[in-house]
Amino acid sequence: MSAAMPKKRVDRRSASDAHNRIDELLLAVREHVIGCATETQQQNARLRRVERILISTAGATILLLLTLVLR
Repeated sequence: MSAAMPKKRVDRRSASDAHNRIDELLLAVREHVIGCATETQQQNARLRRVERILISTAGATILLLLTLVLR
């Protein structure tokens, strides 16, 4: 009884196939970077808006407290 040895798969991919896959990956990475940049800009805009709201709220609170103290 002899054990059957599994046959080795021959890798038939070529260098041009590898270059094609690399080109596809580069396109995917570029799209991802552009998407992340857009999201980052949107998040920064939201943060600026929240900062303005908080600063104006803090200013109003300070003014109200000053009017109470100075009366």
